[in-house]
Amino acid sequence: MTPASIAQRIADIASSQWGMITTAQARGNGVARANLAHRIRTGELERTDHYGVYRLAAVPSSPLDDLRAAWLSTNPAVLAPERTAALRPDAIIASAAAAMVHGIGDVYPAPYRIIVPGRRQSAKGAINYSWRALDSRDVEVVNGLPVTTRERTIVDLLVGEGDVSIAADALSDALRGQYDLDETRLAELLAPNAERLGRVQGDGLGALAHLMVVAEVDAVSEASRALDRLVGSKTPLPGMEAFLIRSMEHLAGLAARTSVSPAILASAQTNLNPLKDSDSAALQRRSQSPDRYRGGHHGS
Repeated sequence: MTPASIAQRIADIASSQWGMITTAQARGNGVARANLAHRIRTGELERTDHYGVYRLAAVPSSPLDDLRAAWLSTNPAVLAPERTAALRPDAIIASAAAAMVHGIGDVYPAPYRIIVPGRRQSAKGAINYSWRALDSRDVEVVNGLPVTTRERTIVDLLVGEGDVSIAADALSDALRGQYDLDETRLAELLAPNAERLGRVQGDGLGALAHLMVVAEVDAVSEASRALDRLVGSKTPLPGMEAFLIRSMEHLAGLAARTSVSPAILASAQTNLNPLKDSDSAALQRRSQSPDRYRGGHHGS
């Protein structure tokens, strides 16, 4: 191959994986190690801290670059798009590293926790491999990387870091400005670890309620977010009165299980009461009103 065709082949490979290429990928596409070495000497390529992984110097850097290089090193012969397109990705980023990808929590991510289907051991210690089954509901691709979902990540932080405040910080970040956190799934995942949160084993809802208190997510905020999800729905909203009655019952239960004050509970009920007899259209109009009540998240 000519130098120009080699350069193009390297660029084609790197373009699909954040400007990075591995020795194995280059070799599989007819680019010899000597060709990579030459481009390292000329400054076109840079070595990463992960053996056999290089990045194009001209590509802008990212805070995720080291994690991306680490993940590429776990199966260096296969291109990133092929790996993430698999029904079950061969290496899934978890715990603090996944939190970094999601932009939640505040815990140092290295060594990176990566879940693989079989037992493996990292040679350098930059990666901590974990061998365990994951439900497909708890895996997604974010920024081109297969990671545990925010719900699974929050629970992994609780279990792996052993500090409730770390998981609570991640939950707080996940809820801030976001209305799509699957709280039902989060409660399910918390259920086996409820005792860590001072609840009876299996009480996922109680565990979630406690974690929300630690995260300073009050009952008013929770009710407001639930209502916003409802009024934003594009589908018919039958049974509104029954739903709002259940919402107030849920608030009462939340207060009984946690340290939510009677004043907060009363405030939430006051804001829900006028909506009990509203139909879908009225709720939609209320959602668009500039003076509509919207509960805030502490710190947002």
